Amino acid sequence: MTKKLLFKYCFLFFSGLILSACITNTGSSSGTSDNIYGPQSDQNADYYLAEANKRQGSEQAIWKLRAAIAYAHQENFDDAYNSLISFQPTQLALTHRNAYYLLKGESALRLQKGFEAIRALQAVSYPEQQSRAWNLHYQLLMADALKINQRYVDAAIQRIQASDLIDNQSQLDNQYQIAWQELVESPLGALEAKRSRATSEAVFGWLDLAITQKQYQNNARLLSEGLKNWSLQYAEHPAINYLSTETLSLRDAEFLAPKKVALIVPLSGRLAAVGGAIRDGFVAGYFQSRLEHGEQPEIIVYDSANGDSMERIYQDALAAGAEMVIGPLLKKNIDQLIQFNAMPIPTMVLNRLNMEYAPANMYQFGLPVEDEAAQIARYAIRKGQMRAFVINAEPSVGYRATQSFVKTYEQLGGSVAQVADISKNEDPKEAITRLLGVDKVEQRTNELQNLLNIPIESSGQGSAHADAIFLISDIKRARIIKPYLNYYYAYNLPLYATSNIYTGRSNAHTDNDLSGIMFTDAPWMLETSSKIRSLKRDLAKTLPKTQRSLGRFFALGHDAFVLIPELGQLSALPDAAIDGLTGILSMDPYGKIKRQLAWGHFEKGQVKAYNER
Repeated sequence: MTKKLLFKYCFLFFSGLILSACITNTGSSSGTSDNIYGPQSDQNADYYLAEANKRQGSEQAIWKLRAAIAYAHQENFDDAYNSLISFQPTQLALTHRNAYYLLKGESALRLQKGFEAIRALQAVSYPEQQSRAWNLHYQLLMADALKINQRYVDAAIQRIQASDLIDNQSQLDNQYQIAWQELVESPLGALEAKRSRATSEAVFGWLDLAITQKQYQNNARLLSEGLKNWSLQYAEHPAINYLSTETLSLRDAEFLAPKKVALIVPLSGRLAAVGGAIRDGFVAGYFQSRLEHGEQPEIIVYDSANGDSMERIYQDALAAGAEMVIGPLLKKNIDQLIQFNAMPIPTMVLNRLNMEYAPANMYQFGLPVEDEAAQIARYAIRKGQMRAFVINAEPSVGYRATQSFVKTYEQLGGSVAQVADISKNEDPKEAITRLLGVDKVEQRTNELQNLLNIPIESSGQGSAHADAIFLISDIKRARIIKPYLNYYYAYNLPLYATSNIYTGRSNAHTDNDLSGIMFTDAPWMLETSSKIRSLKRDLAKTLPKTQRSLGRFFALGHDAFVLIPELGQLSALPDAAIDGLTGILSMDPYGKIKRQLAWGHFEKGQVKAYNER
């Protein structure tokens, strides 16, 4: 062997010893390069790069790797990355390639190069044969790389499986919190797909809890049942500790389960059709719930328009063994009940009281236009529409809708420029020209024409300014109002309306001028899901009135029944909500059921559901 060759082998041997010392892991894994890539050398990265420049091939590669490690000690992962990509890992001995791939993966991750980080970390061979802390550092880097690539379920499972390597309780808690958040952010389909391929009991527990929460996030009762079942199956599983306090409280919550329910609605007189629609919806809710959840309470129906006092009807219901009352519908009947400081049994009236106070054990659920107006105001503000016109053309609920819109809109920082009230048969053209400032433009045009004695054509465009228009109107008046808005150059302003504008059926010929109007309505009316469309088809022949404007009262009755077992949890959990035919339903501190409605819009004269909230 020549002296030159002997020197080369000696150099590689001692360089390998130096590098091995550099990547020896002697401490607990905290994610720092000191613990993974060895103690910090007295020499800086520039020294190792200078040495590398004196050499070539595999000799140079070792010194560049040492330079990258020195950079990592200084948290300079940019230069560490550049040093690593300046040579090929195949130039290193097999024993040093894991250090290369680990550091390249960490450097790429720090530089937000997610895909490259995964590729580098996947090239690591047998990480389980490295030290415990080295392997942990590798596993958590891989989890972070999966996360940055938005593979949240994979990232969470990677962390969970690494938990056996974590000795520090604080670090374990932190990784479990991150893993749970990654599961929460994952789509239901991804969770279920991963569940079908999982093999670890610990991983099953995490995935099943995340799937339960995701499936029933809008149904407090079903979520409660799911949490109870999960706790029985996975006793003492750590995942339960990472649910929110509010969600966890559902596990031990009790739900209303009356055996007999009284429904009090008008079934005779001028509101018989409305009461009948509510009753039909209530019974439909009963049969649907029985099909999905088994045995349901017995229903007793009372006619609130039969001439008896409300107190008498209520007492009859109590005597018949009712454990809960739904109704009455009319405010005058409800007024007869609120004389009690507390209702004898849970009572859900089918209207909204004007006062904040209500007797204990009373809930309020109706179809108030105030909810719609407030939702429209919030939506306009979210869209940056800070100045609005209001047109009230509805004599029955227009004032209430206007008040609700103005209050909410101004509370959120908006400004209502003008309100045009044409609810008492005023001339809509005159009101709209005043609203838009067109009357002033025409007046100035006439004055100028008289002064100059020459014909001058008015632009027709008003001087007033707004970002949006809120309209309260039935469809007949809207067919008159919208063309005027178009004519006077307000066609480009967003126009929002309440559900009064929709009868449940549209006509492409007569409603073409309404194109562009967005409005709020019950999901039942807009057929926003396949489940609703299927139910409507089933009822089309037996209950045809549920397809038109009375359909809103059918949906009210249906949701009134579905709400029975949910009331206690909606009351206890401010953020809890359920999907109903009338909207997404939640409860305020005063026992009032709030609705978040669906959106519809007119397009070429046809009404279509609009995916907005």
